[in-house]
Amino acid sequence: MIKKRIKNIIWLTILIAARQIWKLVCNLYHLITEPFVTLKLLIKDRDKSQIFLIGMIFLLPIIAYLLARIGWDYYRYGFLIDDFGLFFIIAIAIQAGLFLYLGYWVLKVIRKWR
Repeated sequence: MIKKRIKNIIWLTILIAARQIWKLVCNLYHLITEPFVTLKLLIKDRDKSQIFLIGMIFLLPIIAYLLARIGWDYYRYGFLIDDFGLFFIIAIAIQAGLFLYLGYWVLKVIRKWR
């Protein structure tokens, strides 16, 4: 009885994850091709999970850099070095570009609704 419930929970978790990943990939594709329509639908539908996932995708370059930097510093030196280099500047530039792109279209959607 318990094994069957655990299997059902795992199966439902897999199905929900597949659905969310599929919607995320579709939304990311549509953000490139039709950003205004996509953001309008996300805000109108109040799909908080997709808004959160897209926000995390846009934060991924800086998070990946920081995690890799912490791991490398502890592996190589045994402590965290407080100096940043070229890769940090590249990660910040990518991050700023993504936020400018997303912010531009969000502001356009909000202004259109007023």
